[in-house]
Amino acid sequence: MEQNVFRKIHEIIEASSLTVAQKREFTEFFAQTKESALIPVLKLLESDTGWVEKLYANYRMKKDAMVTGDMAAWQDATEKEKEELVEN
Repeated sequence: MEQNVFRKIHEIIEASSLTVAQKREFTEFFAQTKESALIPVLKLLESDTGWVEKLYANYRMKKDAMVTGDMAAWQDATEKEKEELVEN
């Protein structure tokens, strides 16, 4: 199964409502991740494809916080991520 994990995530991202540029960026992010670490991500996305948009939004918040060095924004992104995971 592991060899197909990235491909399956890519297919789910491609079917999402993200823009073409967002899909490319998000797919590239996952391409840099070990297949074994992607298994929980795939399970989450397969359980509800709406997670693509949520995870992408959180990824962008964290990326923007890293670029600007804004640790408060990083904390906000982390807290939002925790809340979403707990709710679901």
